[in-house]
Amino acid sequence: MLSECKVAYLDFLKDKKESHRLFSLVYIDNDDIPELYLSGVSEAEGDMICSFKNGVVVYQYLSRIGGGKYVEKSGNIINQNGHMGQYYDNVYKLDENGFSEALNARHIERYKDIGDGSGRVNTYYEYFIDGAAVSEAEYNNAVNVAFDFSNAISFYDNVVSYEKIVEQLGGDNSVG
Repeated sequence: MLSECKVAYLDFLKDKKESHRLFSLVYIDNDDIPELYLSGVSEAEGDMICSFKNGVVVYQYLSRIGGGKYVEKSGNIINQNGHMGQYYDNVYKLDENGFSEALNARHIERYKDIGDGSGRVNTYYEYFIDGAAVSEAEYNNAVNVAFDFSNAISFYDNVVSYEKIVEQLGGDNSVG
C-alpha cells in the first residue's frame, strides 16, 4: 500500500514543480501512510495537503500560504490565515473517507470614524462561525474546542525542495 501511495504522489507531483515550492511528508490521520504537503509559490496559489485514500490522491486546499498546522495522527488540520481585514480559522478533519470541514470560522476587521473630524478611526471586529454572528469569546472557544493547539505542528517545520521530496518518495529526479 505504501509503495502504491508513493507512486500516486509522484504522479500527482509531476505538474506541481512550477506552482509549488516546498513539500513535506507528514502523518495527519492515524495510519502508516504519510500525507503530502505542498506550499504554493505565491499567496494566490496557496497550500495543499494530499492523502492517499481508496487508491487515489485526495486533497484539501488551504487558502494562502503558511497558515496550516496539524496534530500528528489525530486527523486534525487548521488553516489560520487572512488578508486585508478578512481572517479565518478553518479546521478540517481527515479520516478514511478523505477531508471534511469541521469548523468554518472567520473574523472581519472593521473601522469606524470617531467623528471628531480628525480622520481617526476605531477598529472593531465581527466574528462568525458557519456564517452566524458570534461574540469574540464564543469564536475563540469554538476554535479551541475544534483544534488542539498544544500539540500543533506547522506544515513548514520539515519542508524540502521538489527534488528532495521526489527523492524521499523513491522517484527519479532525472525525468520531469
